[in-house]
Amino acid sequence: MMTYDVPKTIWEVGESLRFDEPLAFDDPRFVKTDAARGEQFSYNALLRPLGIDSRNWEMKFEPKDRRYILFCGHRGGGKSTELRRVSARLADPARYFVVQLDALKDLDIHNLQYTDVLLALARALLADLQKNAITIDRIFLENLENWFKERIEKHEQTKQFAAEIKTGVKAEGGIPWLAKLFAEINTAFRLNSTYKEELRKVVKNHFKEFAEGFNQLISAAETQIRKKNAGRKLLFVVDGTDRLNQEDSDRFFVSDAYQLQEIHGLFIYCAPIHLIYEHGQINQIFPNIFKLPMIKLHEAEGQRLAEGYNTLSNMLYRRAAPELFDNEASVEKLIQASGGHPRDLLRLLNYAFGSAEGDYFDENAINLAIAQLATDYRRLLDKEDYQLLVEIDREPRRSHNAERSRTLLYNLSLLEYNSYWWNSHPVIRTLPSYQSALAEAHANET
Repeated sequence: MMTYDVPKTIWEVGESLRFDEPLAFDDPRFVKTDAARGEQFSYNALLRPLGIDSRNWEMKFEPKDRRYILFCGHRGGGKSTELRRVSARLADPARYFVVQLDALKDLDIHNLQYTDVLLALARALLADLQKNAITIDRIFLENLENWFKERIEKHEQTKQFAAEIKTGVKAEGGIPWLAKLFAEINTAFRLNSTYKEELRKVVKNHFKEFAEGFNQLISAAETQIRKKNAGRKLLFVVDGTDRLNQEDSDRFFVSDAYQLQEIHGLFIYCAPIHLIYEHGQINQIFPNIFKLPMIKLHEAEGQRLAEGYNTLSNMLYRRAAPELFDNEASVEKLIQASGGHPRDLLRLLNYAFGSAEGDYFDENAINLAIAQLATDYRRLLDKEDYQLLVEIDREPRRSHNAERSRTLLYNLSLLEYNSYWWNSHPVIRTLPSYQSALAEAHANET
């Protein structure tokens, strides 16, 4: 367990507050949120396709076919933190050998294609095999080695790149050699090397050969992993792909899904929540979809839920000592304004720190923080958006599948809750444009 002291002064809060990074498995700031996400929430939709009983994490069966699971939810809703914890539980000799890839850290999320991710996954697998001293007979690596030699080394635009990355590699062949090669390719993609586009072309033009080599590596790796008692199956977990913009996420998860699924194995991909509603065929492409809903502060009909408030107050008090708030009403107001969105709760705390005049988070600082976050969202909206948000808030359980509503889900102006219903972000409801749209809706009824 990490050592950690809760900040006791407002200045310590401002110095230590981080709200855009997932928590490690043993981070003492972690707060369990399962019960606060709703009475129907469970991890079964994620774990059962992997043969895992969520009651005791026992592996009941080994999936024999390839599976591609989408782990969906709002950005900032806790997906990365939860996925890290799930991955840590799954990584066990009695369960899985887990290979993780963080697209935000290891790749350029603003310029990302399936080629980048698959090459990075090959790199991550090779590195983990090397780290765990798991060896594979050279014959099972030949397809990947030959793909590199025939397609990268001999391609006019990439042969200089191949020559550069081979420098310093003593042996030509085996896991250490391949691990070095794929690590350098991954770096080229992450740093937007001049070779990036040419490498993408090579992979796309000769994808069948690459897929065959990668699949052979996966199959041989699983055999050796079992022999070494390092896991019963291999599982790839890809985080960060939920941060793709709308156009890129459509291409990655829909247009290029065939290529992703040509790599045979078990995969969990983080995906943005709007994707579920954007494409009617997404359930056919990815039959296994797990959704992480927002923390519920109230039911659709308005009943207050103490579990949600208690969970978020615990989250808050692990970043700022309770005595730093002037009263409980201020804490409740801050939580209510977050809409149950964990990252926005911490954004509000950060804004309150910037607005505070003294050494405490008082009502004035919290009001200014709410106004600042509301302004952030105001920049994303136009008149028609306010009208749609009012319409949804008045009938939160009705299906609102307009194209614009999916954009509002993507930019967090609209939040989805378990059981399943939508509400506008609470800070948006403080804006004059929302109030005007609401008054207009009431006037149209009379």
